[in-house]
Amino acid sequence: MRHLLTTLLVFAGTFIPTGCNYYDAVQHAVATSFNHGPYDSSASHTTAEDSLLLVKEHQLDSIFQRMHSHRGFNGTVLVAQKGDILYQEAFGYKNFRSREKMDKDAIFQLASVSKQFTAAAIMLLKQRGMLKYSDKVTSLLPGFPYSEEITVKHLLTHRSGLPNYVYLAEEKIKDKDNPVNNQEMLKLFFEEKPSIYGQPDGKFYYNNTNYFLLACIVEKISGISFSDFMQKEFFEPLEMQNTFVWNEEQIQKHADQMTTGYSGRRKTFNPYFIDSVTGDKSVYSCTEDMFKWDMSLYSHTILNKETLEEAFNDSILETKRDRNYGFGYRLHHISDGSTVVFHGGWWRGYATLFVHYPKNQTTLIVLSNYLNKSYVNLNSVLDLLEIPEFKRV
Repeated sequence: MRHLLTTLLVFAGTFIPTGCNYYDAVQHAVATSFNHGPYDSSASHTTAEDSLLLVKEHQLDSIFQRMHSHRGFNGTVLVAQKGDILYQEAFGYKNFRSREKMDKDAIFQLASVSKQFTAAAIMLLKQRGMLKYSDKVTSLLPGFPYSEEITVKHLLTHRSGLPNYVYLAEEKIKDKDNPVNNQEMLKLFFEEKPSIYGQPDGKFYYNNTNYFLLACIVEKISGISFSDFMQKEFFEPLEMQNTFVWNEEQIQKHADQMTTGYSGRRKTFNPYFIDSVTGDKSVYSCTEDMFKWDMSLYSHTILNKETLEEAFNDSILETKRDRNYGFGYRLHHISDGSTVVFHGGWWRGYATLFVHYPKNQTTLIVLSNYLNKSYVNLNSVLDLLEIPEFKRV
């Protein structure tokens, strides 16, 4: 493959038509070498399209290898287009102290990338006629001590005005050695009733409380834990064998694949007492399983087309230009009318990114267990994948 890539890049550097950029030059070189060169039926059956994919794979590898060697990126990456994996690699260590090498099946805390799964659970219940987005939270969670005007949709789109449960938990819960579950956190939240940040549908305020409450609603309607619901309705049907919502049994089961989270100075983040509060975070997964998840969005395996269209389009305008929030996803609108569906996350040593671009069926998944901001700027990757106007700086 190295010889083929070298040949193609030489062509690209030697016979560049006037006005072409690098990517166009590579396409020109490939077309020239395959369409006009001598044909040998006994030679490789590689087509021009296959060769372009090899060039793209090589370029992606160069970008991420440089990110690893120069900026200290530590984690896993998967890039796919039109259902085919273009690039998948692992860099660094699962655990810096033990020096256990990172591998492609390594499992990471997804942080806020988890929110799309919580939204999917709500959407599935709505798809089955078990709730409406207009349902009042007071009717779904008895004892809810806030405005009767707050709806499921307000939670999905971060328009509830509710306070952040994380601050309440850190202030009021003295025993931080034992995990707190959703029902315990819900009870404390209802009892303490911290002050609101705003009125329902007043403005967008990104807040973990919204998605923790959505997970509680899933538990209330389904009669089972949020972890069991996700396993039964999503992870098992999609054969996401290395994905789970936080629970001690699953963590022990997948112990060999688990990563440890680190700060930018390589301080170890040990398990935290609210890791076990789910909905806003605490889905654990690997790049391969996240790719399976993304493929299900394209194929409508579980959530139908109409349901997903609501998630990707029925959004509330944020203060940032061109960026909205759908149901568990951020949305960046491109001037050609297409939309980049994405979400990032960080939580106690983990930084994650999920990008879904329907126009050219691109998937980008980046999972890291080292908070050193090594992959904040992925513009060269986005350019290569032809995702326009979506820059991260």
